[in-house]
Amino acid sequence: MPPENTDWSDHRKFLEEARTRDAQDVLSPFRSRFHMPPHGAGEALYFTGNSLGLQPVGAKDIIDGELEDWKRLGVEAHFDGRRPWVSYHKEATEDLAELMGALPVEVVAMNALTVNLHLLLVSFYRPQGSRTKLMIEAGLSPATATPPFPNSGCTGSILLNT
Repeated sequence: MPPENTDWSDHRKFLEEARTRDAQDVLSPFRSRFHMPPHGAGEALYFTGNSLGLQPVGAKDIIDGELEDWKRLGVEAHFDGRRPWVSYHKEATEDLAELMGALPVEVVAMNALTVNLHLLLVSFYRPQGSRTKLMIEAGLSPATATPPFPNSGCTGSILLNT
C-alpha cells in the first residue's frame, strides 16, 4: 500500500517512488532477464496483462535450438532433441503441483487454454432441457469462442459484453 503522502498527481514523484520501491524489491534483479521495449528516450513501463509478457532474454536461443533440433532430427526430436518434446510435461509437474496445492500425480501440463477448455466441455458438458446455451465473454480469441462444440448437445452461444 502506498504511503498516505504520495502525490499521485505528479508523475515525476510517482515514478521516483516506484523506482525506489523497485530497487528495494527482492524480485527486482529478475528485470534483467527480460527485454524491455523502448519508449521515447527510455524504456516502456510494461503492465500488459493479457499478453505473452516481456520476452525473456534467453527465449530466442532456446527457440532457435528447438528449430535446429526439428530441422536436424525431424520427428525424432520428440525423443532425441536436447529437450525431448515427448516428455516436456514432466519438467513442470512438481512446480504445477505446488502451485495447485495438489500431488504431482494429480497434475499434468498439456495443450493450451483453448484446447483444454474444449476437452473439458466435450468430456463433461451435458446440456439438458431448455438450458442448452453457453454464455461466452465477447472479445475472446476466435479459437476460444467457437461453440457449439461437436456432439456436445450445445445448440449455440450467447456473447456477453463485459
